[in-house]
Amino acid sequence: MPQLDKVTFLSQFFWLCFFYLGFNYVLLKIYLPKISRILALRRKKMGFSQEGMISLQQENQQVRENYELLLSKAFTSSKSLFNTFFSRTTSWLDTNATSINKTHYQNVNVSYIHSLGETSLSQNILFYHAAKNLPENLALKLLLDNLQTIKAKSGKSQNSITKTQK
Repeated sequence: MPQLDKVTFLSQFFWLCFFYLGFNYVLLKIYLPKISRILALRRKKMGFSQEGMISLQQENQQVRENYELLLSKAFTSSKSLFNTFFSRTTSWLDTNATSINKTHYQNVNVSYIHSLGETSLSQNILFYHAAKNLPENLALKLLLDNLQTIKAKSGKSQNSITKTQK
């Protein structure tokens, strides 16, 4: 085998040891200190960042608690303001609606009652003309029923007018 030849074996072994030891020397004296400095710097940064992360997390938790506290206060105050404004609006609406009904819509209520009367009168006239073709008992019964419903409607309308006038 040519690798184990006694003549060239010593020179091959010499150059192998020379390059291997040279490579190790360059690694140990140049690259390894640079790598160790980089790793130490990273560890230091990680330590600072972990301390910073812990303080940042504590600050974040405190900000969240303050935010939730402010938000709950804002919700309660807005709810109370909404309730007060709603009650004020409701009372204002009730008073104005009754005053408007008393003053402005009294004539409208009266004209509505008159139109109801006219409608019932026209229905009665229609029944009167239609009753000619119906038997007498049935025609009288229909007229009496219509008269009773008209009286009931006008009684309710008169009660509502008197209530709005008060």
